[in-house]
Amino acid sequence: MEQVVQSLLWVHCGPPNSDAALRDECRRLAGVLECTPNQALRHLQGTPRLAAVFDFDDPNPACLQLMQSIKRKCPSVPIVMLTESHSEELAVWAFRARVWNYLVKPVPLRELRANLKQLIALASRRNASESRAVERPATLVPNRDPGPNHVAKIQHLRRVIDSLRPNSGQRLSVDTIAAQCGMDRFAFSRLFHKTYGCSYREYLMRTRIEHARKLLRSSNLTVTEAASIAGFADSSYLARMFRRYLGASPKQVCADGSTALEAAER
Repeated sequence: MEQVVQSLLWVHCGPPNSDAALRDECRRLAGVLECTPNQALRHLQGTPRLAAVFDFDDPNPACLQLMQSIKRKCPSVPIVMLTESHSEELAVWAFRARVWNYLVKPVPLRELRANLKQLIALASRRNASESRAVERPATLVPNRDPGPNHVAKIQHLRRVIDSLRPNSGQRLSVDTIAAQCGMDRFAFSRLFHKTYGCSYREYLMRTRIEHARKLLRSSNLTVTEAASIAGFADSSYLARMFRRYLGASPKQVCADGSTALEAAER
């Protein structure tokens, strides 16, 4: 009898269109069913799954608690947690919540592929009742970064980013910037996060917000004009990002020049 490979349940806890490359890689070896957090439990109960992949950008307490609750109700389902925002505290919490593996984005495809193959092998043994032991994922040996070149790579990265900062309104892909740094996108993203403490996307967003804020304070530009110059698709998107990062609308920034973020920093 031909073996049926179980599917992954991919739970979107962030933008549904992000990380398409990771899901495509999963589809090469197994099926992928996508859902929202509120649909996850229904899709897991009574239906065998290789694992539930909880895909976070910036984990919020409600989604983390939901993931933990689902693990309690479906203890036999391995949970893989992907997150862009990472901290030691979050990683410790995740493993205490009994996630099978905790991966920080951007996840190299080779690492995702290795995890998926382990899950498929684990499911096969579980179906054959060979073992009831809880198996943890093997740790991949990281690619070594030659020591003498590491500082040079960071310096080159900073020079490239500094040269691009005045033109943050341009729409440059991560692949393009990584190529300028002489790296592939995954090596670039990891080095960038280690160097700047955030993802390139987060850094770019903060740079654009700062640019738009300066334009609104020091010129007679409209919000729409400032949004376009700073690299935002439209004024409504700019307004949403202002409220998220600064705690104020563009009009409030123009009116008093102070934001909730600045007040907190004082």
